[in-house]
Amino acid sequence: MSRTNLQVDEVLQKRIQIKTSSPKRLAMLFVEIVMCALAFIFLFPALLTLVNSFKSHPEIVMNPFALPTKLQLSNYANAWRETNFPVVLANTFLITLGSTIGIVLVSSMAAYVLVRFKWKISWVIFLLFTFSMVVPFQAIMVPLFANAKSLNLLTILGIIPIYIGLGCPLAIFMYHGFIKGVPLEIEESAAIDGASMFRRFFQVVFPLLTPITATVAILNVLWIWNDFLLPLLIIPGQTLQLAQYKFIGQFRQDYALAMASLVLSASPIVLFYLIMQKYIIKGISAGAVKG
Repeated sequence: MSRTNLQVDEVLQKRIQIKTSSPKRLAMLFVEIVMCALAFIFLFPALLTLVNSFKSHPEIVMNPFALPTKLQLSNYANAWRETNFPVVLANTFLITLGSTIGIVLVSSMAAYVLVRFKWKISWVIFLLFTFSMVVPFQAIMVPLFANAKSLNLLTILGIIPIYIGLGCPLAIFMYHGFIKGVPLEIEESAAIDGASMFRRFFQVVFPLLTPITATVAILNVLWIWNDFLLPLLIIPGQTLQLAQYKFIGQFRQDYALAMASLVLSASPIVLFYLIMQKYIIKGISAGAVKG
């Protein structure tokens, strides 16, 4: 009888587990379906752009949602030639690389000083950097252009310090929270050995900032590579995003070449993001713990 009772209890427990777990499974299934639907909604414009890049202009105008009747591979060759793709790609790469390196170096050193030197003015400066994050670019667009023109910064290299100035506030905010979690004892040991402040930062502290540095670098690469408004003000027509503008205008509308050009310009940064996306998650989670 005891064995029978035990078997009955086990069966009842299994049934209870099934009943209690089935609502959770249904809820999880519903969440997964919703997330897949949202993912498709977000990916649909990119898929539509890719499909239309292989169609002719009349096909796109007639039905942009239809599949191409014939693959128009010449769209990519024509877009490559008309946008002068190698030149604008090199310009965009130079601007993105120089600006990102500058943002990482300047913001990491500034955040280090603001954290380690606990002066009253340090907190005021940090608040000013934080406040500048909420100022829209449109509010400073006109004076920024005037100052850039007076300083002869309307060039490929001149736009780099402008990007550094615009990108540092958010980067300093992220570094500031992370550096507070770095043990001060490590730097004190290096100071006892005779290391200067710059040596302590670059040889001791900066290697520990790798997760947040990767996050800052990736976010700024995505922003600078895809930026349209600032290059339009400073260096019109000399970056990848501005090169797309010539296919859609008052006197010309060539959707086929525009779609092919968009695919060409987005491919490098999409590949970069797919490779580096895991570092964004690591940096954000590490920054949340450290801050």
